Amino acid sequence: MVYPWVGQFLFGRLQFLNRRSSTPANSLAHSLLLLWGPEAQGDFTRWCQLGGLWAFVALHGAFGLIGFMLRQFELARSVQLRPFGVAAIFRFILFFQGFHNWTLNPFHMMGVAGVLGAALLCAIHGATVENTLFEDGDGANTFRAFNPTQAEETYSMVTANRFWSQIFGVAFSNKRWLHFFMLFVPVTGLWMSALGVVGLALNLRAYDFVSQEIRAAEDPEFETFYTKIFF
Repeated sequence: MVYPWVGQFLFGRLQFLNRRSSTPANSLAHSLLLLWGPEAQGDFTRWCQLGGLWAFVALHGAFGLIGFMLRQFELARSVQLRPFGVAAIFRFILFFQGFHNWTLNPFHMMGVAGVLGAALLCAIHGATVENTLFEDGDGANTFRAFNPTQAEETYSMVTANRFWSQIFGVAFSNKRWLHFFMLFVPVTGLWMSALGVVGLALNLRAYDFVSQEIRAAEDPEFETFYTKIFF
């Protein structure tokens, strides 16, 4: 006998694409969901069930983002490079491009393709759903067309499939594969971009993935913006 939790571990919790923590319920409003607060009362399991882990990550992530932005603002202000907010981000981008030729890095290209490709997929998906909604009286309105407990479809997958089959000659056969692909494209793009940044931390060049220091030591004629500054 295969117990239900076995399937959860095999097909849910062990896949990094599907890893998730529960978001707090709407009824908890803007509570910070502290572990020692009145909601969880020190019970770690209950805290996780209420969405405390999500609140913990979101809160600390917000603090980290605010801290980084203030640091960039301080750097721009110290050299009087206005506008402070924009100049700080430009400094970050110019450093990546000037020292590492970031726009010619294939991992950056895959990241751009993933994020912008996902935006295009979302736009196509939204337009397709809007134009294939079942017009069942008052429910034809987008904001009243869906109920989480309904048994029937909100929009016609068959119509959407036929339309895109005629346009591209190929279409998604079911909603699960469609939604997986809409998740897979941006996540893969972000992972590729993250790997590219790791490569920059190791000072690897865009195409041959060789450290600029090692290359400069072996070839006296090898010169980049980085080696010009530091050697």
